[in-house]
Amino acid sequence: MEEKIDYQIFKEAEKHVMELLENGLSKDKLFHTKKHTRDVLKNAEIIAAFQQLPEDDLNILRVSALFHDTGYVIVYENHELVSVAYAEEFLRSRQVSESIISQVKEAILATQIPQKPNDLIGEMLCDADLMHLTYDDYFEVMELMRQEWANVGVAKLNPHDFHMNSIRFFNAHHFYSEYGKKVLQPKKAHTLELLQKKVSRP
Repeated sequence: MEEKIDYQIFKEAEKHVMELLENGLSKDKLFHTKKHTRDVLKNAEIIAAFQQLPEDDLNILRVSALFHDTGYVIVYENHELVSVAYAEEFLRSRQVSESIISQVKEAILATQIPQKPNDLIGEMLCDADLMHLTYDDYFEVMELMRQEWANVGVAKLNPHDFHMNSIRFFNAHHFYSEYGKKVLQPKKAHTLELLQKKVSRP
């Protein structure tokens, strides 16, 4: 029984998840794509480096990031429940211990909106998942989300109503990790200012 996720298992997970998303995601997913998963993985590594997360914990975080949206292959709502099943199946096949699997599952479930992380890895994954709130190309990225929502039947919103919905989301959301609070929060505040200007234009 593996008492940790080593680098090799992480790289095998990466290959497994990218193949799963490549073959399984429908074309109506414009935001939740392989690119989003790669971005969240990269974001998680940035946060982990800032907070000097130990290597063993980093690999748990990496694998959690990889699997966090795999459930979109099958369902849209409550996709996290399917994501944890995919993660569990893969990690059991690599003889990873149940305690490590539980940590991965808990981190993935924490990303459900509203987010509810219970530990450091969960906090980092939640912040990595929503780091797009701070991106310079926020509006281009979120246009993909708006179209995806229309495609899958979540909501058909015009850009103004979508931005109003986003403002409500921004106000309800907060970052959890040290990196999130120190680095991401000011950038998110700037995005919110841009959003508010956009919706106030006649």
